[in-house]
Amino acid sequence: MKKILLMVIVTVMTTMNVNAQEEWKNEVSIAYGAGSNTDIIGSFYKGVFTGKQLNYWGPISLEYFRRLESSNRLGIGAVATLSGCKWDDENNAKSTFISIMPAVKYNWSVGKHVSWYSKAAFGLHIAADSGSKDDKTKLGVNWQATFVGVEFGSAFRVFAELGTGEQGIFLGGLRYKF
Repeated sequence: MKKILLMVIVTVMTTMNVNAQEEWKNEVSIAYGAGSNTDIIGSFYKGVFTGKQLNYWGPISLEYFRRLESSNRLGIGAVATLSGCKWDDENNAKSTFISIMPAVKYNWSVGKHVSWYSKAAFGLHIAADSGSKDDKTKLGVNWQATFVGVEFGSAFRVFAELGTGEQGIFLGGLRYKF
């Protein structure tokens, strides 16, 4: 599923006009992270109270930001994440996690080929458990605080981030600016 999603995104992005623009206004990103809130907190909670986490995947993130007209450094947008885990082989118990968070991004250094930034997001978190006696969906809140991020390229960029939250402690991916 992850490979198919990544192939679709890359295909769509390559069919767009790839003229490098220094004055971009929009950006779309896809990323994969490690050490998310859901993984860390869920592993502890489920491990202590219900059993061993057998398999965890994600978070896969999609982001959109639009730079404000009044600033070439500040952007507003949204972050969506998807992750999941398997808890029990016998009952096929699993959990799926979705977060949808409004976000703000500040570019500390905006260069033609390299930029440095920080980002913050806070919003809705949905946890759906299935395959056990306690099938349920829970709503909550989640966040992402990226302390430092760096991106390389022109219109298409690769990026890496260090932070904490639902996208993970470490995060990397592809970005298209237009």
